[in-house]
Amino acid sequence: MKKEMIGMRNKRQSLSANFGVLQRYLLPIATTVVIIVSLIFTWLIWTNPAHFNRKNTTSSAPNTEMTARSLTDIYAPTQVIYSDDMQNQELLYDPKVNMVNELEKTVRQWRLVDLKPLAGVTAKSYAKLLGQKNAIILNFPDSVSGQVFNETFYQNLKMKQDVEFNRVLIPLKNPKQMYLMNDNDFSIFKTSVVDANIKNVMKTVNTAAVRIPVAERLYKDRTLLTYPEGVTLDQYSYLLNKQDQSFFVTSLLNNGGVSSVKTKRTEKQTVYEDGNFRRMTVDNKNGAVLYQNFVGRRETHSFDKRLRQGFDDLVTIGVPLDNIRYFESNEDGVNLTYRTYVEGFPIFNQTRYGTVQLDRDIQGNEQTAFSLYSLQVPLPNNKKPIRLISSDEVFQQLKSTGIKPSDIEDMQVGYEWVANPNSDMVIDLKPVWYVEMNGKWKLLSEIAKNN
Repeated sequence: MKKEMIGMRNKRQSLSANFGVLQRYLLPIATTVVIIVSLIFTWLIWTNPAHFNRKNTTSSAPNTEMTARSLTDIYAPTQVIYSDDMQNQELLYDPKVNMVNELEKTVRQWRLVDLKPLAGVTAKSYAKLLGQKNAIILNFPDSVSGQVFNETFYQNLKMKQDVEFNRVLIPLKNPKQMYLMNDNDFSIFKTSVVDANIKNVMKTVNTAAVRIPVAERLYKDRTLLTYPEGVTLDQYSYLLNKQDQSFFVTSLLNNGGVSSVKTKRTEKQTVYEDGNFRRMTVDNKNGAVLYQNFVGRRETHSFDKRLRQGFDDLVTIGVPLDNIRYFESNEDGVNLTYRTYVEGFPIFNQTRYGTVQLDRDIQGNEQTAFSLYSLQVPLPNNKKPIRLISSDEVFQQLKSTGIKPSDIEDMQVGYEWVANPNSDMVIDLKPVWYVEMNGKWKLLSEIAKNN
C-alpha cells in the first residue's frame, strides 16, 4: 500500500513537472504559430486581385497604397447613440457592420436645406434636446467645420466659415428636421430635410449587435457621455506593424533626398537632420518619433483649412490610416490629435502608440509626434471581457482622491495599449477609463495611485 502511494505521488510529481515544461514552452510556441498563420492570411489579403481593383497609378510619394483614405474617412463620426420612446439611450455598434457608414449612406440620399441658428439656447435647453426621446445622434469626437460636414454627408448647406459642429441629431418622429449641435458653445442649428427615409435609419439601428446603456448628461458647463450601468468590453490582441525609420526619412526630410541627410545615433535615440531646418528624432527603444520643421509656413486662421492641412500632413507622414480617426482639436485647430480606434473606442497610450499629434506655433513651425508601430491584423486570444465601473463610480473615485469636479474636463472609455508578455510582435488592448485634466488624458487607475 505504501509503495502504491509513493508510486502515485511520484506520478503526480512527474505530471506536474511535465505540465510546467508544457506551460513554459507551449504558450510561446502557440503564440508564434498564431502570428505565422496571421501573416499568411495578411499575405493572402494583400495578394487578392480584389485588393487591386482600382487604377494602377504611379506616384513619387512612398505612401500611395498605404493612405487610400479620404478626408471624410478621417473626420467621420465615431459614435451612434439611439434614444427610444422612453428616453433610454444606447451606444450602438456592430463588429461586422460599420454603423456610422451605414447611417452616412442613408443621410447622403437626403437633401438638407434652410440652415438656421436657434436663438436663446441655454446649457439646460441644449441638454434637453440632446436627451430627447426617439432620436439618433451621430457624435464626432470633437468639432468639425461646416464644410467638412457638407462633404461627409454630400450636402450643400450655406453657412458662415466659422460654423462648427460635433453632433448630428435626427428626430425619428419628425424626419423633416435635423439639428447640428456644438458642445463647445451650446449652439444649435436647425435644418429642414427633404426626402428623409427613417425606415432605412431604423433598419440600421435594429441590426446593431451591441447596445450599451448610456446617457448624454450635462455636467457643470460641459456635456458628457456617461455609462450609468458601467460597460463590459472585449480585450483584443493585434499583430504589430513596424515601419522602417528610413521610410519616414524619405517622406519627411529634404523632399526625399536621403543622401544629404545627416544621421547621429546613440544608444537611446537616432537623430536625422537635412540641413534645411528639419529634424526627426526616433526613440530606439519604443519607436516614438518626433518630427520638427522650423522652416515655417504661412499660417491659416481658418479652422476648416487647418483640418484639411492636418489631413494632408497625415498623408505626407505616411503612417497607416486604416483605423486612424480625428480625436481632438485645441486652439481652434492649431493643435490636432488623431488616434487609432477599435470598435468605435479610441486607443490611449503615453508613448504615442496609436496616436499622431500635430502642433504648430504662431510662426508656422511644426512639431509632429507619432510612432513607428501600428496595428496590423487582429489575433485570437482567450482573454475574458473586462467590466468597467459606471461613470458615477468614476466621479466618486476621483472625489475620494481629492480631485475637484471642476478639474475634470472630460471622461472616456477607451483602450490601453499594453505590451504582450509572450511576443514583441503582439500588443494587447485593454478597456479602461481615461480622464482628461489640464488638457492631458490620464488613466483613471494612475490618477488614483498618484493621489
